[in-house]
Amino acid sequence: MNKRTKTGQKKHDESVLRSPEWYKKHGFITKADLPGWNKPKKIGGFIPDLIAKKGKKEIILEVETKNTDKSDAEQQEAFKEYSKRGKEKTFRKKIL
Repeated sequence: MNKRTKTGQKKHDESVLRSPEWYKKHGFITKADLPGWNKPKKIGGFIPDLIAKKGKKEIILEVETKNTDKSDAEQQEAFKEYSKRGKEKTFRKKIL
């Protein structure tokens, strides 16, 4: 797993922070892997950046930088496989 640069980490964290706020504003219960937020559950041994739930709908979001997109493939695959368990589950990846 590659490390993000300080700038990359800042962009990542800012993007992750905007996401749970947006989902929360739209009625979702959100958990984010950031200080001050409840942590999402582990999926396949990995913690996603965000899980947003509304009714039966569940969105798993992972934010990647150019440095981590390819190196985090195993993690992304675990989230994709999890999202295939039901039509109400969706995996989304955002690349900065």
